[in-house]
Amino acid sequence: MRPEFYWVGIPGLQLEDELPGKLIVLEGTDGVGRSTQTRLIRNWLESSGLAVYDTGLTRSNLAGRHIQEAKEGHTMGRRTQCLFYATDFADRLENEIVPALRAGYVVLTDRYIYSLMARAAVRGVERDWLRHLYGFALKPDLILYLSISLEKLLPRVLASGGFDYWESGMDFLGEKDMYEAFVKYQGALLEEFALMTEEYGFTVVDANRSIKAVFGDLQELIQPVVMDMIPGQVVSTEFAAQVLQAEEPLTDRRSVADTLRDFFSSLLEDA
Repeated sequence: MRPEFYWVGIPGLQLEDELPGKLIVLEGTDGVGRSTQTRLIRNWLESSGLAVYDTGLTRSNLAGRHIQEAKEGHTMGRRTQCLFYATDFADRLENEIVPALRAGYVVLTDRYIYSLMARAAVRGVERDWLRHLYGFALKPDLILYLSISLEKLLPRVLASGGFDYWESGMDFLGEKDMYEAFVKYQGALLEEFALMTEEYGFTVVDANRSIKAVFGDLQELIQPVVMDMIPGQVVSTEFAAQVLQAEEPLTDRRSVADTLRDFFSSLLEDA
């Protein structure tokens, strides 16, 4: 499939007719379990013989550190925040994501433009302006949205260390109580994600369940996207299915060798 931008790409960033890599996005609000699932997915894909590059918000060399510094002051305005995050994303897209896709990596990103747009929209930034601001984003091959209820989210956030100033919307809601602010802010975010689901083609995964159950669903959804990238193109379809459907990720080179030996042995037996 020819790579596409949502609107207009970064000036000077030229894309080939085909990029051999795959771009997979894991979206969802804070506390939903994205980091855990990203780690599990990376281990699973790498143990299947695929090269994986993972990235996420505020990790760019150009703007990542400065965003964290600005947030420490609790004074960053909503439009300034948008432009800061857009700069961070543009830098990672041009210097990390696209090069990795050219090199044939599975690029796994913990959040994409959708979280940035949702955060800004609930703060009152115009949605059309946001669509154009982030229109230089490359359309992913798969967008996995971890959907969770507010009732399930609250205990997870409390168990992981409590409420964050920005993720509670304290910068704009005017609430004195951070708990009340968090409930309002996260409720608005979840509604915003629901609005974007159809427009951007999210594949919704029920994140109210256990880590294992969610991971199982993610494996099933990712498998057909990366199937043609599994090493060994002569037997790629059957072998890729065997490797990717394994209940436990392969953990070392010996496990990969054992799987290959068993697979080719089965071919000889059938001959």
